[in-house]
Amino acid sequence: MSLLAPLYLLGALAVVAPIVFHLIRRTTRGEVPFSSLLFLSASPPRLTRRSRLDHWPLLLLRSTALILLAIAFARPFLRELSILNLGSGERSRVAVLIDASASMKRGDLWKQAQAAAADAIDATGPDDQIAVLAFDTGTRTAFGFGQSQALDASRRQAAARGVVAGLAPSWRGTDLGHALIDAVGAIEDVGDAAGKASRMRRRIVLVSDMAQGSKLDALGGFEWPSDVEIEWKRIGVSGSNAGIQRQSGPAEGEGTAEKDGGIRVRVANDPLSKRDTFALAWAGDPGPPTSVYVPPGESRVAKLPRPLASGSLRLRGDDFDYDDTLFVAAEPAEPATVLFVGPDAADDPAGLLYYLTRVFEGDGRRAITVEPRSPTAALTKPADRSLPMIVLAGETTAGNVDFLRSFVRDGGTLVAVPAAGRAEALAAVAEVPPFDVAEAPVKGDVLLGEIAFDHPLFAPFASPQFNDFTKIHFWKRRSWPSDALGPDARVLARFEGGDPAVVEKAAGKGRIVVLASGWTPADGQLARSSKFVPLMAALLDRGDATPEATDLRVGDPIPLSPDARSVRTPDGSDVPVEAGSASFAATESPGVYAIESAGRKTRLVAVNLDPAESKTAPLPIETLEQFGCRMASPTREAAERESRRQMQNAELEGRQKAWRWLILATIGVLILETGLAGWLGRPRPLPSSAEAPAT
Repeated sequence: MSLLAPLYLLGALAVVAPIVFHLIRRTTRGEVPFSSLLFLSASPPRLTRRSRLDHWPLLLLRSTALILLAIAFARPFLRELSILNLGSGERSRVAVLIDASASMKRGDLWKQAQAAAADAIDATGPDDQIAVLAFDTGTRTAFGFGQSQALDASRRQAAARGVVAGLAPSWRGTDLGHALIDAVGAIEDVGDAAGKASRMRRRIVLVSDMAQGSKLDALGGFEWPSDVEIEWKRIGVSGSNAGIQRQSGPAEGEGTAEKDGGIRVRVANDPLSKRDTFALAWAGDPGPPTSVYVPPGESRVAKLPRPLASGSLRLRGDDFDYDDTLFVAAEPAEPATVLFVGPDAADDPAGLLYYLTRVFEGDGRRAITVEPRSPTAALTKPADRSLPMIVLAGETTAGNVDFLRSFVRDGGTLVAVPAAGRAEALAAVAEVPPFDVAEAPVKGDVLLGEIAFDHPLFAPFASPQFNDFTKIHFWKRRSWPSDALGPDARVLARFEGGDPAVVEKAAGKGRIVVLASGWTPADGQLARSSKFVPLMAALLDRGDATPEATDLRVGDPIPLSPDARSVRTPDGSDVPVEAGSASFAATESPGVYAIESAGRKTRLVAVNLDPAESKTAPLPIETLEQFGCRMASPTREAAERESRRQMQNAELEGRQKAWRWLILATIGVLILETGLAGWLGRPRPLPSSAEAPAT
């Protein structure tokens, strides 16, 4: 039996009063009148050592009445009925959300995660609904609420634990924001029935290392439900962690980042790390490693020679090796030729050819030769080299026009820098009517005002640190009618004022790129800027080739050419490619992927771990609260649990109403006590021997 208001039991202490009253004799057993005592006042009754309890039955009745009254005010009820009638009042809908990203591969972190998830499942009640979700860059349901409801309560927990035991961390990044939103959606998608199920609590048990590399952007525009709580299971490992990533893109003042055939890598050290000295070495290279000093919480950039073949760069001196490998896909050096059709001399610094020749010098990836050709000489393809690009500066013969047209249709890139005058050769190759090219009036200089960074030609400059073109001034530029190259031509860059600066026109399998201004010093500062070398490299590579290895992360699709037939994954398996597939999406592990194409050489693509997975310092739990998430507080949860228990007790006591029977029993005892007290207090005649003597 339990009591709703146990403090009222203190009222039972009132039984002391009847006991004291019974110990004090207010009247004697019999009175004998004496004449000599008639003039004395009676002494009040008092307690002495010789005081005895009188009228035991009457005392017991009075004490019983007071005790019954105190118990009635304490409002007793039977707890056993609470279990039978209200056992399902604590129903909850629990989504166990497990982080299965690459950072969970550190030490025994995954074992901790599985144990924490199993504990969360064991803590659920027989009437609770359970779901298990795993997340990395995406969220997948491993054990849904539908499966939970379909199973018997005795099998539900065991089935959920079995699912958790079968999970494993992936090599993908951590998108915690979308995962929390998906968990809320999974909870809300299950409809509540009427009655007791409508009171079901909603809770997300988050099992994660809460690393700083976790993405939370999705929570910024999401309104968190007020009745969904997040309970974070803290897991973590001790030890130093550092990561390695490829640095790509041009740097101001350095031309191209890898012009000299080397690569730049960034080593980032965790803020909680206890190490600051690391080493970089190519796998299989017997040479000495490159030492790198990186203080905790900082990063350093190191330059290393590019490998001759595809390989991996290892970071040594770290406690956790899951993020210590950088894969590099080194394409075999293929000799190539770039034809320059124009009147410029190779040693003339005022011409286009002078700078074009020096663009590809020292390119460690391939051997490129720039061959000048006279506009009147017949153009032919090199016998032992590929011909990816031709630069046309001015007019040429009709025979060369046919050659250029065939070259573009077969997949080549023609870069045209027209001079002022009638553009007949360019128009013939583009298969449009001839048009006039005029020198546009320029007062002082002009800048590029609009650039299509979404196009592969300018994609290497899309990052904020590289997209500043305001340091490139143009003194001269050409203009032509806006529709001269046809309706399918696309303007990739415009000058201030809106005139086209770079125009691209597709022709067959190739393309024609027309520049309104050249790169000579008389035209502008393009050749002397850091943008010139990567821009010409993008023109040479068609700009639509497979992205550099640094651009692909685990889970990113690999663009495929139309003639791709299969992809060899890092584990050595060959995956056939369906005809017409534009990309290969099964990049589930870091490494070098080889794309086999019909009639073309094997293309190698490196896929690496997301650098954010190396940021393993824990996020403060307040970060989620700043996004509006409602975190479960042990104090608040205990208070709410106590409040629910009190409500259940009050509801049960209100159903039983045992206090009524106690009040009736008290009234009965008082009636009996009144009758007994009246019987005991009736006058009794004195015995004859006690009468006073006659005078």
